[in-house]
Amino acid sequence: MRRFPPLALISLLLAVSGAPSAFAQQSQLIDPVAVTSGLKLDGQVKGDASVDYLVEGQGGQMLSVDLSSANPSLYFNIQQQGAPEAIFIGSTSGNVADVSLPATGTYVVSVYLMRNAARRDEAASYTLGIGLAGGDFADGLAGGPDWWQVTGLSEGALNIRSGPDLRYDVVGKAQNGEVMQNRGCRMTGPDRWCNIRVYGSGVEGWVAGTHLTEAAAPPQAQMPEGGPVGNGIGFDATGSLPCVTAAGAAPADCLFGVVRDGPGNAGVWIAIGGGVERQVLFKGGVPVSATAPQEMRVERDGDIFRIILGDERYDIYDAIVNGG
Repeated sequence: MRRFPPLALISLLLAVSGAPSAFAQQSQLIDPVAVTSGLKLDGQVKGDASVDYLVEGQGGQMLSVDLSSANPSLYFNIQQQGAPEAIFIGSTSGNVADVSLPATGTYVVSVYLMRNAARRDEAASYTLGIGLAGGDFADGLAGGPDWWQVTGLSEGALNIRSGPDLRYDVVGKAQNGEVMQNRGCRMTGPDRWCNIRVYGSGVEGWVAGTHLTEAAAPPQAQMPEGGPVGNGIGFDATGSLPCVTAAGAAPADCLFGVVRDGPGNAGVWIAIGGGVERQVLFKGGVPVSATAPQEMRVERDGDIFRIILGDERYDIYDAIVNGG
């Protein structure tokens, strides 16, 4: 397994700013040796306080940062010191960043609470991972196959986690032979982690790269002519389901396509003719909304959710949402 190369330059000091500010602000800088194989820093912020980690890097290097915390209002931004705008904003992009540094200089990784949590004077403990890799090393991670397959598990299953490290929660599992879409890999310390989406179930997350090998693209679900288009994301499954599309219409079968987002979460698109589609959104195993002018009502009949939209009826089986 490849490791982060020695760093050309990163320095660190710990100081509390004495200058007047709207924020109680701390600044930390890191020694090059400490981040050679990745660095994990534990910290805490409270209210309007923030912690800034100052990293000096060369243009083209890859700055990798990830943040884990029990407080969902905690984020980080990355900004070149003195620049007017951030190059990564956690509140819109999430808590995992792999940023190619645009120029040589000092970069600030700022950990903070969102304003609503800061106003409540909440406190948040966290662990922050920081690494800095050479451009050539980063390029080696940027490529890779479009699809992975899980191989080499002697027992159990491969854990899928919410972030690229063992400290993140398990959000799903994958078995030997399962195929997953490669959304990019990165190094967390000496270990490669890959962001994936499991084909068929739609489970998304991060897996350790140890048990991944290149795979061919799986056969894509085929939609017959006249079926729904959806939102442009390839369907995980297609088929037909029982429906009534208008008052007085005879029961029929309507073509559908489903995009899954893990167990119990899915969007089901149903073609009802004339280029019109209905989308039913499932969260936590239950339908929560539908794109229709009528109010949605729901009935449960065994393993079927009957979606009622005025005079329209659509029977959606649990297996459509969850697979299997």
